[in-house]
Amino acid sequence: MSKKVLIIGGEGNGGVIASCIEVNRIRFNDLEWEVAGFINDFEKGKTINDYPVLGGTDDIDKFLNDDYYFMYAIHMIGRNVKNEEVFLKMNIPDDRFATIIHKTAFVGNNAILEPGVFVMSNCYVGSKAYIGKCCLLMSNASIGHNTIVKPLCHFSSGSLTSSYVTVGKASDVTLGARVLEKIKIGDYAVAGAHSLVMHDIPNYEIHIGTPAKFLKNVRMD
Repeated sequence: MSKKVLIIGGEGNGGVIASCIEVNRIRFNDLEWEVAGFINDFEKGKTINDYPVLGGTDDIDKFLNDDYYFMYAIHMIGRNVKNEEVFLKMNIPDDRFATIIHKTAFVGNNAILEPGVFVMSNCYVGSKAYIGKCCLLMSNASIGHNTIVKPLCHFSSGSLTSSYVTVGKASDVTLGARVLEKIKIGDYAVAGAHSLVMHDIPNYEIHIGTPAKFLKNVRMD
C-alpha cells in the first residue's frame, strides 16, 4: 500500500513535488508514495493542482495522529530566516518526512540524503555528498562529490555546485548559479541567479554577478 504524503506549501515547489510523485507512479510504476493533499494557510478548503487543501500549518498535530507523511515545500528566497522559523514551528519528527527522488536523477550510492529531501528530474548528487533535511533540488541541479549541505537549502533548476563545498542551513543556490569547489556558503545566504561564486559567501548575505559580489543582506523578518 502506498504511503500518503501531505505537501506543505503551494503550487510552486509543492506542485513540482506532486508532479514528481505522480510521474514516478505512472511512468515508472513506483507506488511507494501517493499525494493525499496539501497543507496551506491561505488556501484552506480549496484545491492546489487538483489536490485538496486539507488544512493549515496549525493543523499539523492532527495529521501527525494519522498515518500521513510530509514534504516541506515552502521556500522564500531572501527571507531565509523566516523560512526556517515557519519550519521549526511545526515540529514534525524526522521519521514523518518522505524522501522523494525522481527516477531520472542520479544519486551516488554512498551519498546521504536526510529525511524530507526532494530530488527532481535529471539531478546529480555525487558520491559522499551529504544533503540535509528537507532540502529541495530542482530539475537539472548538480551537487558535486563530498559536498555538505545543511537543512532547508534550495538548489534551483540548472544550478551547479561543485565538490567539497559547504552550504549552510536555509541557504539558496539559485537559477543557473555556479559554485566552484571548496567554497563555503554560510547560513541563510543566497548565490544569485547565474552567479559565478569564486569566494565564500558569509551568513545572511546575498551575492550576485560574475564573479559573485555582495549585493545586500537577506531580510530578517
